[in-house]
Amino acid sequence: FQLVTGRKWEGSAFGGARGRTDVPKIVDWYMENKINIDDLITHTMPLEDINKGFDLMKSGESIRGVVLYD
Repeated sequence: FQLVTGRKWEGSAFGGARGRTDVPKIVDWYMENKINIDDLITHTMPLEDINKGFDLMKSGESIRGVVLYD
């Protein structure tokens, strides 16, 4: 079907955002409560539980995990 429509699949990192310029801007928006990222996080865990985080990803239970460096 892709050959008929002339389309192709491509991957991207950061959803196409430019890390050097866009990421600081996104962080600012988050800190100013202009965007909500918290609802996208499925799990948080301390660094000591990093292996549990990998297990959750492998099993499909965690979509987006955040490691807390305390």
